[in-house]
Amino acid sequence: MTVKIGLIGLGMIGQDHLKRFQNTITGAQVTAVCDINHTAADAAAREFNATAFYDAEEMINSELVDAVFICSIGPVHKTQILAAFNAGKPVFCEKPLTPTADESAEIIDAEVRTGKRLLQLGFMRRFDPGYQALKKTIDDGKPGDILLIHCAH
Repeated sequence: MTVKIGLIGLGMIGQDHLKRFQNTITGAQVTAVCDINHTAADAAAREFNATAFYDAEEMINSELVDAVFICSIGPVHKTQILAAFNAGKPVFCEKPLTPTADESAEIIDAEVRTGKRLLQLGFMRRFDPGYQALKKTIDDGKPGDILLIHCAH
């Protein structure tokens, strides 16, 4: 069985995920793409043999989609996640989950009400060896009081 993925947001991280689905991941295929930029959606649909959508909720509710990848901007994540929950579809969402703690709490409460675990957040830095070493150094108190940290990849 192949899981049909609908991907929302075709910026840098959305494009990375599209390529990963095409070249690395097995058992899943991007069947639908969505972006407010119609040109980007049409181009990605052609390149990845998917259907273009310009409205996230329409794509989420489509029979072409079993699961949703959200790579759009943070302020729209809550609406898109809740639409996926209402459709009974699992969601992977890039960070940030939402711009506010209250909105994130609403999402958690909504997921609990479904009785299923439907949401995964793309927050992978805690598994990065460099970040783990930095955290250990901070936890050990070696650097003293930290005033500023800039992390880039």
